[in-house]
Amino acid sequence: MLQADAAPISVLDGIAQQSTLVEKAWERDESGLNAEGTGRFLYARQGLGEGDFTIRARITLARLDGSAAAFVIESSRFGFDGRSGTMFLEGPLFAGQSLTKKAPITARKDFLFEIKRRDNRTTFCIDGTEVHRTDAWKSSIKRIGLRPWRNHMTVAEFTLEGNLIEPPKPPAPLFLSGFAGGKDVYHTYRIPALAVTMRGTVLAICEGRKNSWGDSGDIDLVMKRSTDDGKTWSELKLIWDDAENTCGNPCLVADQETGSIFLLSTWNRGDDHEGEIIAQKGNDTRRVFVLRSDDDGLTWSKPQQITDDVKKPNWTWYATGPGGGIQLENGENKGRLVIPCDHIEAETKHYYSHVIYSDDHGSTWKLGGRTPLDQVNECEVVELRDGAMMLNMRNYNRDKRARQTAISRDGGISWSEQTHDAALIEPICQAAILRHRWPSAQQPGVVLFSNPASTQSRVKMTLRASFDDGKTWPKSLLLYAGSSAYSDLATLGNGNIACLFEAGVDNIAESIVFTQTSLDSLKTP
Repeated sequence: MLQADAAPISVLDGIAQQSTLVEKAWERDESGLNAEGTGRFLYARQGLGEGDFTIRARITLARLDGSAAAFVIESSRFGFDGRSGTMFLEGPLFAGQSLTKKAPITARKDFLFEIKRRDNRTTFCIDGTEVHRTDAWKSSIKRIGLRPWRNHMTVAEFTLEGNLIEPPKPPAPLFLSGFAGGKDVYHTYRIPALAVTMRGTVLAICEGRKNSWGDSGDIDLVMKRSTDDGKTWSELKLIWDDAENTCGNPCLVADQETGSIFLLSTWNRGDDHEGEIIAQKGNDTRRVFVLRSDDDGLTWSKPQQITDDVKKPNWTWYATGPGGGIQLENGENKGRLVIPCDHIEAETKHYYSHVIYSDDHGSTWKLGGRTPLDQVNECEVVELRDGAMMLNMRNYNRDKRARQTAISRDGGISWSEQTHDAALIEPICQAAILRHRWPSAQQPGVVLFSNPASTQSRVKMTLRASFDDGKTWPKSLLLYAGSSAYSDLATLGNGNIACLFEAGVDNIAESIVFTQTSLDSLKTP
């Protein structure tokens, strides 16, 4: 047993003493602190400054099957169990370094992981055996922790010795300078989509509108990446440019089983306007495409058209998302990729929400069901704890100025129970919904929602939390009081909630804004 005065204690005999349980709580039993799944992090309350140090963690993993369980150092990770069954290194700390050894550990048996820095040489050891070393690491470490990711992890000991320092405070909202309209080749940036990859990379995608603020004309898809939970961002990257045509409505989904990321999008000729396409008087129609990245968004495939697979002949207007899709985590359709969409039917010109899906990790896409009632379109989808899915939809019925929802109990093949959610007021605008965590014996699940919370105008970008799968929304946080419109949500690798949204002044969304906050920041009004 480690004595309390031997070193600064993070976990002692399974009791957290100098640790921070980030967002998704760890459960305590006689073996230590336990957590399972993505988004659960155990951070030390303090960091380590320059000079020598020792970090010790006694860990047990339930299985060894490519789960990406790892030790977290700032925005870098030393992984015990990678996709190829070996240890792995990720992030700027390990730039240019590789590790492809099989970890000398056994499932369900504890092991001692140690990191020691002596005279600027750092060694990584498992049960006393050195498995990696580096001479490149000399600076302080402000964030130190563990994550089970897709595994079950038990932590019986977690200690730090060295020059202890206080960790940084959460950063203020960050305006992405490369997404500020009018400052480069694009007149306006709109329609944000946000995703966090299996490796923790944050992808922020939006439309780059060349010549105007409008929805038609020369529109490209552009992206920024962050490998440190949104602290810093890459330069603007062009993903899809089809001359003077419209490439838009980005909808992202990250396959957490394969690591691939899919970007669903719609296309139309730049000289066709929405009204012309709806009236079937355009030069062409709306078409549906998918782009794929297998390297965390560094490169993307050429757009592949899937229109014939997911659009009926009598549908005119069509939109993917915009925002985010999901991958089902439970039930008989586990692993299914689901993309929320909307369309207009030619005969009636009524507009509906629907979904498309893939059961083969994005190789092919199929058309799911549409809502039973019309007057809804742009939507996002969330998986519920009972195995159902819920669509949350933009509402055009102005008798009730609130979002509409619908339920599917067969993986998106059909939808029913369409109704209004009076708590989620809206001015007719896109919104985002996200499963932030699943329920456990110790805490309820959390579903998040973001939109401009007004019945009249696009202002007051607000983040809400539900602890009963969207039945009630008792907590909220005003992210931005001014003009704000479309948004998307994601859970970052550090456990925080990220929101990417349009913001500006005078009812014009001038910039794409990235901000992050903790669940604890949301309050009861």
